[in-house]
Amino acid sequence: MVMSIRVLTPDRVICSTKAEEVILPGLTGQVGILEGHATLITALDTGLLRIKLAEKWTPIILSGGLAEIDSNQVTVLVNDVEELSSIELNEATKALEKATSAIENAETSKSRLDASIELKKATARLEGINYLS
Repeated sequence: MVMSIRVLTPDRVICSTKAEEVILPGLTGQVGILEGHATLITALDTGLLRIKLAEKWTPIILSGGLAEIDSNQVTVLVNDVEELSSIELNEATKALEKATSAIENAETSKSRLDASIELKKATARLEGINYLS
């Protein structure tokens, strides 16, 4: 009960591994992928990608992109990723508070959109830290 997953950015391969389960940050919510999933192409939002293998979850923060699922092969094409290993809970909590405040104080549509993206990243960082601890 294993499928292959590759996570790619325009300039490098982030990971190429096997997985028992994958959870993608879709535009309308999380998309769970198990072996035998129907063929699918879906847009991804900024958020947390989770890969499960041998009862262990590996979180990766994505910055938007696309995912293709076909014949037990998951290919994730993203604009950028963020490493979680160097982020501490205290830093992540402060970033979330800052992003929340930025949305509340946004005066233009662009600043509100930028703050919204930062809030999604900050939320994904906190979720990812929970998977690592």
